[in-house]
Amino acid sequence: MLVHEQSIQNESAELKQLTYDEALTQVGGAGLYQKRAFLIFGLQWMITNWILFSPVFFFIEPTVDCKNNVECLSQCTSESLDEKCLAYVCDDSQRREYVVGESLNTAFNALLPCNKSLQSIIKSIVYIGSLSGFFVFSFIADNYGRKLALSISWGMTTLGSLLLAFAMNYSMIAIGIFLLGFGGNPAITVHYSFINEHSQGHFREIQNVGVQVFFAFGEFTIITLAYFVSKWRWLAISVALPTVLLNLCNFLIFESPQFLYSKNKKKCVKVLNQIAKINGTQPLSINELASNPQSRENNSRVYTIWDLLKYKSLRYVFLAGVMMFFAIQVTYYGISFVSDQLGLDFFLSNFIIAFFELLAYATTDFFITKLKRKKNIIGGFIIVGIMSLYFIFKSDHIVFRIFQGVLAGLMRFLICVVWALAYVYVSELFPSVVRSLALCLISAGGSIGSIAQAFLINICSTINIHPMVAFGLIGFLCSLLLFPLRETLHQPLLEKIEEDDNRIRKSMLHINESEEITTSVLDDNVE
Repeated sequence: MLVHEQSIQNESAELKQLTYDEALTQVGGAGLYQKRAFLIFGLQWMITNWILFSPVFFFIEPTVDCKNNVECLSQCTSESLDEKCLAYVCDDSQRREYVVGESLNTAFNALLPCNKSLQSIIKSIVYIGSLSGFFVFSFIADNYGRKLALSISWGMTTLGSLLLAFAMNYSMIAIGIFLLGFGGNPAITVHYSFINEHSQGHFREIQNVGVQVFFAFGEFTIITLAYFVSKWRWLAISVALPTVLLNLCNFLIFESPQFLYSKNKKKCVKVLNQIAKINGTQPLSINELASNPQSRENNSRVYTIWDLLKYKSLRYVFLAGVMMFFAIQVTYYGISFVSDQLGLDFFLSNFIIAFFELLAYATTDFFITKLKRKKNIIGGFIIVGIMSLYFIFKSDHIVFRIFQGVLAGLMRFLICVVWALAYVYVSELFPSVVRSLALCLISAGGSIGSIAQAFLINICSTINIHPMVAFGLIGFLCSLLLFPLRETLHQPLLEKIEEDDNRIRKSMLHINESEEITTSVLDDNVE
């Protein structure tokens, strides 16, 4: 009888313990700490935009000055370096004196446009770096900690920025740009795991899109900076300085408490109490937080891409997410790289596109708590596909060219809304134990799209089709894959993989049944 009463008391004590979400509510899920972290993440997103878009301005096409040379004037009928003029200049190294420019296209006494393949590779290498980094840092983030992944990835970004700023040849340029992508893109993707795991309520959703507002603001600032800083090296130094300084901010970010909850309850409570101290809220004792049934298993378990493919509940979601991000980044980065084909001034085109991007993220941030994820992502892809059909037609009329620029801006607006929702959607689709892994690997699929767009643009030029048409078609086809996915708006975030959760529930049920049988036998013996 005493055993039975003790069992009831233990069960009562367990019932009084807090779940992780309840514990986070107690220490504050939208307090000063979360706002501080959001500001740091936002600044890193802004500088990452500089990193990802700087190739657009590092490789501004040079102009031609024939210096009244009759032969040159017959081949180069304008200041632009068109295909006919380029062939003429590249045919003889002495003719390269007619080429004027301060970008990487004319650095180190070379003329990079003469080697289109090498130029495409160097332009795309930042995205190749991103692709590689996603595989490395997704593994680190879900197995060894979000903070470790963030610190190392931003450190790699810093190394790349310094190498680029002081490069002496194209090899150093390539390595520097590779490291910028290798660290920068994975770093900002890890932010989503932090935000979803240390924040709650509407503030969590607002942060998920809010960091992208910083990203759009970064595009405005890099365009302005590139307009006034025409020399590629000084532009590279301007990118490197804030990148170096932001390493210090990572010391103000704590490890994700939800990640620690899946690994070590004591460390989780320690971080929660650090958050409580900054937020000015009530701290926790270790006994107040309920133990995580999976913590012992997760402490030794290593999650890999195989887990995303092995489980039926994750497999299709992962593959559909990869294709979704592929389509987004093909269109997103492609629009920037074809801005010189829109019939307007290069910088004016980019300012128009940046304006629509900032408007998109600000609007999405305002409505994120009400917007359905799946429905709006699919709708955005379809509308972008319809808009892209306009670029089938060609005309030199000024009204036609202006409308092309505005339409490109509207396409950028929609694809940014889609991308903002997609990041939130993917974060909500996957359980916390594989969230960083899924986000990074799905973003890696997007990086393949950002790499492919450079080559796709060249292919479209060869077959005389505007790249915008190809971007729209890819988006429309990939949107069809999203129909089987579930809606996540106002749904609780998952903590465990569905199959693992079911297995643990069955195991706990079996243990409880065994305990009930044991208790019943003891009661009979007492009687």
